[in-house]
Amino acid sequence: MRRLGLVILLSAFVCLVQARTYVVCAGISDYPGTGNDLRVSAYDAQAIDNIFQKNKYSESVCYTNANATTTNIIEAMNTMFGKADEDDVIMLYFSGHGIPGGLVCYDGFLYYSTIYQVMRKFDVRNKVIFADACFSGKMRYSNQRNDSRSKDNVMLFLSSRSTELSMEMPRQTGFHNSLFTVFLERGLRGGADIDRNRILTANELYTYVHEGVVKASGNRQHPVMWGKFDGAMPVIKW
Repeated sequence: MRRLGLVILLSAFVCLVQARTYVVCAGISDYPGTGNDLRVSAYDAQAIDNIFQKNKYSESVCYTNANATTTNIIEAMNTMFGKADEDDVIMLYFSGHGIPGGLVCYDGFLYYSTIYQVMRKFDVRNKVIFADACFSGKMRYSNQRNDSRSKDNVMLFLSSRSTELSMEMPRQTGFHNSLFTVFLERGLRGGADIDRNRILTANELYTYVHEGVVKASGNRQHPVMWGKFDGAMPVIKW
C-alpha cells in the first residue's frame, strides 16, 4: 500500500513538472492613418513575451505593430495552442486599443467570440486572456444574444473597468510599459507568488496586480478578472 501511494505521488509530481504554458503576445503602438497611436503597447507585448521566453516550462511567440494582424494572431494561436496537453496553459496577451467585445489589431478587429472559438478547439483545462487597453472592461460585453462565453473555462484579465483609461507609466520613471503591464510583469516574475511554492495561481496574480495598479493609479484604474475558471489555476511556474 505504501508503495502504491508513492507511485501515485510520483506520477502527480511528474505531471506537474511537465505542464507547460503556451503564449501568444501581441502589441500595437503604431496604428497608421488613425492619428491614434499608442506609446508603449509594443513594448508591453515584448516584456511579457520575454518572461515566457526565459521560462523553461513555457513557449511564447510575439507580434508587434505591422506584424500584429488578425490573421497572424489567429494563426499563431492555432499553432501554439495546438501543442498543449490537457493540463497545460494556453494564453493570449494583447496590448493596444480595444472595442466593446474585442481588440483592435493592426489591420482590423479581433473579437472575443473569435478568440473563444479558437480556444474551444483545444482540450486544455487552463485558458487565459490578458487585455491591456483603455476601457477594456467593455470588452466583456457583446451585442450577440445568447452569448455563452461566460460558460467557457477562460480567465479574462482586463486592465481597467469599462469607464476607465489604462494608464501608461510616465516617461520620467524610465518604464516603457503601461501601468497594468508593469505589475503584471512583476507578478509573473514571482512577485505575486504569495506562498512561494513557485507556482503562480490566477487568484495570486489578480490580487497582486489589482492592488498594485489601484494604489499606483491613485484609485483611478481597477483591473477586472472575469469568466468561469478555477482560482487555483496555474498561470506560470518556475
